[in-house]
Amino acid sequence: MDRRAFMLGTGAAILAAGSARAQNAAFPGYYPADYAKIVEAAKKEGRLLIYSSMTTDQWSGVVARFRELYPTIRVETLDLGTSEITERYLAERGSNSATADLLATGPEGFIEPQRRGELVDYASPERAHLAPWSLPSPGLYTFAIDPVLFVWNKAVLPENLVPKSFEDFVAKVKANPQVFNKRITTYGADTGAYGYTMNYAFAKHHGEKAWRWYEEIGPMTRLERSSGPMFEKVTTGEYAMAYLSGSGSPWNALRDPARAKVIGWSFIADGTPMMTRSVGVMKGASNPNAARLMVDVMCSLEGQKGLAKGQRTPVRPDVSAADVGGAYTYTEVVKQVGEANIIPVGYDAGVETNYNSFIARWRKAYGIG
Repeated sequence: MDRRAFMLGTGAAILAAGSARAQNAAFPGYYPADYAKIVEAAKKEGRLLIYSSMTTDQWSGVVARFRELYPTIRVETLDLGTSEITERYLAERGSNSATADLLATGPEGFIEPQRRGELVDYASPERAHLAPWSLPSPGLYTFAIDPVLFVWNKAVLPENLVPKSFEDFVAKVKANPQVFNKRITTYGADTGAYGYTMNYAFAKHHGEKAWRWYEEIGPMTRLERSSGPMFEKVTTGEYAMAYLSGSGSPWNALRDPARAKVIGWSFIADGTPMMTRSVGVMKGASNPNAARLMVDVMCSLEGQKGLAKGQRTPVRPDVSAADVGGAYTYTEVVKQVGEANIIPVGYDAGVETNYNSFIARWRKAYGIG
């Protein structure tokens, strides 16, 4: 062989090897050796479309991390309600129209897509670093949680009536109707997916005890459809407290020192529901490789930190409060209430099949005709 040709060939091989190492330098050592193939294919796609129940602000931290790694891939997020996400994706899929590459929403949003075989069984290299409970089914990844809380107005609710557990809450409501009657609030189970799935999981965890609780406090409760009005009315004192309340609005509001003086909150010691947020690559994806990259980023250590910047609560066991500026993580919540008192609100086929019977019983317990 000609020496010059040999040297050129050897140099090309060294450059190729160096290029491969450079491409993989941004990834942990446990990523597969050929991961660069997904990256290059995603760069050719150049775009990623996500249907989710998260706002642009909530996406900002993780999207920033994605763009840091893949600056040439354009990310679009469309904020929709959970039911609308599912309906829109399936309608577009049925008409062979362009649709989302990723869905990111509560577990109830994946029931019908899973039934129709619409999820890609993607094995993320981050999978081994996630808790088993956060992997509900092949291709579906839990990326964040929303702990469900007690929230109260400190000026309205005397300190001695602040509950520690749900059992304690029910006892105090019954003993002090002059304080609590029609001045407590929660989500209606019959007016939205969030309220329904959370109540379903809570009742499944506690069994008949939960139904006795519902019967005792239901008629004394005023119901809201969403967290915004619920939290504002607690802040103004129209409500003394909210129970089984999402944590997003209170935790965000407590950044304001003035509101922090008014609002108190706590986990529910005998059973804190954790609303889960899941993500999956869809078979209708036009950009499946870019979608795979986003799943990996969302589940990665840095991606989880980015989600925390958008007020999402990270689920990775190795993310500490120190990693996210003192905010709560799944691990920190477990430290507070104990593993046995965590109620993951995740994928459960019974959510759909038992809907009518559950809502009928719930409405009766709450005195709704």
